Amino acid sequence: MKTINLKQSLQSTVLITAALGCIVSAPQAAQAGQQHGGWTYAIDSFNDGTEGRVIGDKSAFEFYGLAYREYEDTVVFAFNSNLDLNGYSDRRARGGNIGYGDLFLNFGSGNFSQADGTGDLYAVNFANNDSKVAQGLYRNVTTQSLTTQNSGYSSIKQHTQTVASYKGTASHGDLAANDGYFDQNKAARTNIKRGDYASSIAMLDSFEDLDFGHFGASGKKTFGFSINKSSLPLGDFVANFFAECGNDGIAIKGELTGKVATIPGSNDTKAVPESSSTAGLLVIGMMAGTAALRKRRQAAAVVAAQVAA
Repeated sequence: MKTINLKQSLQSTVLITAALGCIVSAPQAAQAGQQHGGWTYAIDSFNDGTEGRVIGDKSAFEFYGLAYREYEDTVVFAFNSNLDLNGYSDRRARGGNIGYGDLFLNFGSGNFSQADGTGDLYAVNFANNDSKVAQGLYRNVTTQSLTTQNSGYSSIKQHTQTVASYKGTASHGDLAANDGYFDQNKAARTNIKRGDYASSIAMLDSFEDLDFGHFGASGKKTFGFSINKSSLPLGDFVANFFAECGNDGIAIKGELTGKVATIPGSNDTKAVPESSSTAGLLVIGMMAGTAALRKRRQAAAVVAAQVAA
């Protein structure tokens, strides 16, 4: 995985017979639009990911949170989840693996179905999944559901009902499980079907000031990616993703302003965090400056002593 060296501050079924890989008891989701440390967070229910008859933190499909942060030239998205970036092995799934679906970004004013197939919908293929596209950002996106091909749920409503039957509470991060943004009676739209390639992305596994643990999120995996902002429109958006089986999913309401995100109460306006090598040069420079100043002061003291004598 390509890594940008940023400071890391993360605390480290209705289809039961067919859904061993995709069929929960923990704190509930935080309120929408949580701001912390320069990031905007959507925190999902901690008990709506299923795996066979297992639900919640012990399920490989429990998704905890989605966050984003805007820098001068890029926007960074970060995920906290139990699902490995390479997916979940299941011999009954397409290709023997159930992965993350793609991240969709709707910059329009309509719901997901209304945005599908229009210029309002962008998408990022970032994981090992069944989308027949290369990794990267796409615009003018048309979506597809691959849930039933991946041993999963035939509708969003079915997933919600299954979670309830296991004493869990489903949600979609910033959206309630039954929110009209998604068509509840149809399967989750999980993958890119087609779209126009817009730009590459950079995969990340360390982040400046990111802290899902602040909201109680304790997913085993944290990862993300950056996108060049010049490839995206400014304005309000809804971003969301599901597991390819339509199991858990998260949506976040956000806005790209074109400004640099800063931590409230700080004067920190740097566009991109320094890499470790840059920070090292800064330290060396400070040490050299301090040494030079000390020598000048010592020399001045000697001169002063001579004059006094």
